Amino acid sequence: MKEQIDTLRRLAGVRGNRVREMLGRVNYQRGLCQRYRNNITGLNRLCGFVVPTSTALQRGNQQQYKATLFKMLALQQRELEVAEQTLERIQAELLQAMRGEKVLEHVIESRLEQWQAQLARQEQKIQDGLAAQAWWRGQD
Repeated sequence: MKEQIDTLRRLAGVRGNRVREMLGRVNYQRGLCQRYRNNITGLNRLCGFVVPTSTALQRGNQQQYKATLFKMLALQQRELEVAEQTLERIQAELLQAMRGEKVLEHVIESRLEQWQAQLARQEQKIQDGLAAQAWWRGQD
């Protein structure tokens, strides 16, 4: 029984490491999503700037600049969507891993209780045997 409990504890340690690793991945992914949101906000601000233009070349440059900004904005929005989907997937995996870890904790607690009960029964048998021996000796 002790070997089972030790094995379960090692398994719990591995699962605990997996949960901590996944928490790190979730935090990283959240940071990535926030960076994309910040980029989108910055690009929107840049798109809002209006610069007076007096020549056709300046107007052409500004149009190209705005077109590039809009392309970058669209790219950042697509990247944000992908990052948010990945975050949702990782969070679901984390939740599943945490549930598995909790189940394993309950199994370990149950096995410990069983083992302690078994040890208590063995101890009681030894005590009963010693008491019976003492009683038999007292009968003589």
